Amino acid sequence: MKTLKMAILSVVVGMGLLLVGCGKEEPQAVAIQEGVDKCEICHMHVPDDFNATQILLKDGRTLKFDDIGCMNEWVTQNGVDNINVQFVRDHNTEEWFNAEQGAFVYDSTLTTPMGYGIYSFKEATAAEKFIQDRGTGTLMKYDDLAKHSWERNMSHDQSHGSHDGGSSSSTHGGTDSQHTKH
Repeated sequence: MKTLKMAILSVVVGMGLLLVGCGKEEPQAVAIQEGVDKCEICHMHVPDDFNATQILLKDGRTLKFDDIGCMNEWVTQNGVDNINVQFVRDHNTEEWFNAEQGAFVYDSTLTTPMGYGIYSFKEATAAEKFIQDRGTGTLMKYDDLAKHSWERNMSHDQSHGSHDGGSSSSTHGGTDSQHTKH
């Protein structure tokens, strides 16, 4: 009788685990379509590089951005209630990951499309090594981004344009030039 109870319990536990595994799929970042996708904030083309970011909304729509600062601006204007997940890309591998799980490096001299100077890293150790190798930069966690000043440095060539050889003007102002891919 004890063996029968253990067998039934095992089947019930196994079925429960199986059902838990059949839940919703984790949200995934979508591919960047260079020359097609435009930043939701500055309306510049989004290059398929480590600066690209995106927000997946709860209604299934995906918003794409060319710079983490533009994504922050959208969040500031629209709030977080309708956001499912925010994706950023690793500076070294260009792999998409959930921004809440990343580490970030800020330095006003880092070149980003809109001059916000923030690079994303999937692993904090990679961000720390980046700072150590450069000899400058501030390590930040996701929660630190909300307190960040989000000042732009457009004093040096910011790699921003239409990615088809032409250049477009930004609604933010500043200099226009081509994106560079690392």
